[in-house]
Amino acid sequence: MKPFFSAIRLSLRYKLAIVGALACSMLIAVCWSASITTVFPVVKIVLEGQTAETWVEHEIELAKLNLTVAQTAIDELQEKIDEASGDERTVLSSAMKLKKNRAEGERKSLERYKSLKPWLQTYAPKSAFATLLWALAWLLAVTAAKGLLLVGGAIFDSRVAHGTVRDMRRIYYRKALALDQQRIDGIGTANVMTDLSFNMQMIAQGLRVFYGKCLREPLKMISCLVCAAYISLPLLMLSLVIVPAGAFVIHSVSRRMKNASMSELTGVADVYQTLMETFKAVKTVRIFNQERAERRRFKENASMLYRMSVKIALYDSLLRPVTEVLSILSISLSMMVGAYLVLNQETHLFGIQISQVPIKPTMLLVFYSMLAGAADPLRKMSEIVNAIVRANVACNNLQNKYDVKSWVTAPDPPAAVPQHSESLEIKNVTFSYWKSQEVLKNVDLKVPFGQTVAIVGGNGCGKSTLMNLIARFYDPTEGQILLDGVNIRRMSPRKLRRQIAWVTQDSVLFQGTVWDNIAYGNRDAAETEIMAAAKLARVDQYVDQLEHGFHTMVGDEGRNLSAGQRQRVALARAILADPKILILDEATSQIDGETENLIHDSLVEFIEGRTTFIVTHRHSSLRLADRVLVMDLGKIVHDSSVADATENSSQFQSLFARVA
Repeated sequence: MKPFFSAIRLSLRYKLAIVGALACSMLIAVCWSASITTVFPVVKIVLEGQTAETWVEHEIELAKLNLTVAQTAIDELQEKIDEASGDERTVLSSAMKLKKNRAEGERKSLERYKSLKPWLQTYAPKSAFATLLWALAWLLAVTAAKGLLLVGGAIFDSRVAHGTVRDMRRIYYRKALALDQQRIDGIGTANVMTDLSFNMQMIAQGLRVFYGKCLREPLKMISCLVCAAYISLPLLMLSLVIVPAGAFVIHSVSRRMKNASMSELTGVADVYQTLMETFKAVKTVRIFNQERAERRRFKENASMLYRMSVKIALYDSLLRPVTEVLSILSISLSMMVGAYLVLNQETHLFGIQISQVPIKPTMLLVFYSMLAGAADPLRKMSEIVNAIVRANVACNNLQNKYDVKSWVTAPDPPAAVPQHSESLEIKNVTFSYWKSQEVLKNVDLKVPFGQTVAIVGGNGCGKSTLMNLIARFYDPTEGQILLDGVNIRRMSPRKLRRQIAWVTQDSVLFQGTVWDNIAYGNRDAAETEIMAAAKLARVDQYVDQLEHGFHTMVGDEGRNLSAGQRQRVALARAILADPKILILDEATSQIDGETENLIHDSLVEFIEGRTTFIVTHRHSSLRLADRVLVMDLGKIVHDSSVADATENSSQFQSLFARVA
């Protein structure tokens, strides 16, 4: 349960709420046992036609009589001991010890009843019916108080649980953002969504149970067992001999529930993955008439999740009958022993002292009531196991994925990031996502500050991977990348990226307005700067046609805009960032030729004094470039001006063969 304890440690910051939950649980436990210990004896007294005062007087007289009888028996035994010798004397001495214990017990009972008598004479009702009304009123008051405490406890444990989960969501969201790109790619978006939603729900439920039932039910059980122990500790111990067997069964079921919960998490992630893929590409699904295949895939994933959920429900349901059967066995065992002692007025069983004085039927009834009162919390504690086990699985899953050191890190302390003004150099860089497949092979490149470099090549040749390395989303397998002579591995990735802006072909937009998405490039930018960036990217050409202009909501992933409009917003965002290194990865691929030419005209001035990389398949984008790199199979196979590549590079000629 170690992973779940990390969530508990985090929850300790909510000290007042925890104290409130603990106080409510303790008071509920007191109310629980008080209602049982008080009502049963009082009802018994009333049914015999007595009041509390007459009952205590009767008990005093009975205790006096029993004490006299015990003392007489002691005196008789003493006379026999004085006359006996040898083995007989030893036997009589043992009997004397039992009688003295009996007398001591009767003496304590007498003192207890005498101390109780003045209080009952002053405050107890004077008639049997009034005593019954008092008992019922007490039961009602205790029950009402217990109900109010349950509400208060639920509020407190909810504050702790949901407050902790809110903190954990923030912590693990931050950790997920800090992970290197390779790990994020490996985890997948669906798994991250599962971890930060479904996992967190499981942890919240576990914490609610821990600070609710896990505190309340054991305290209720302990309060009942303490009362039962007061009546007869040996009889109670005899009743609990089956507890180890119950613990073994619960442990076995919990282990199976843990495995099922882990499979359930995988099933939830698969369902999320199917939903994301289907509705993100719903047009593709429809155009190829693959609705049936997607329904079948979703059905398989949903069915697997259903089977795991049913298995968890099965294990959860097994715990309740097991605990109930064990409780009945415990009570039955104590009933057999207790009935034997009461019916025969014995204090010992097999030579073991069970009580100092014979247990009265009323007290035995209270003892059984205490065991029954302890059995109900024990049954409810079986429900705790499921929640705690699942919360532990969820915490373990989060820790295994996110409590890891990123592969893209900086030394402590990191090197200062120079304001880029000299060169960007790639020295003998090799990179592979998997050990068996190299994406880049011994790449050497030096780009002077302010130069615009176009990178062309077929799909999969390593163009975008090279840009990923420059932005330090990944680190090279071999070699190094130097910014103004400083290895970027020695720099803080966040500070390095402050000098970089990237526009991709996908044109990622966030939920919000056009204005919000442009301002994302620089939260501190003035309105005039945002408008200037929008003008450079030619956003102003279409924004007035939108319903609310710059304040039009772009929708989920920018779906309210066309692909070309999204791309211009993404370009404006990059321009607003005012980067020293600008990466345009197919940044105008969705834009019509006329608008592209206008954007290029604007960019000519903007890219001055910046190192710019243009990854493109379009010949028209090359007019911005001072230099062109042709890549093939992870290597730079040609490096020259655009004119020279047009004349002398067969790969370049093949890529742009159709260009007039």
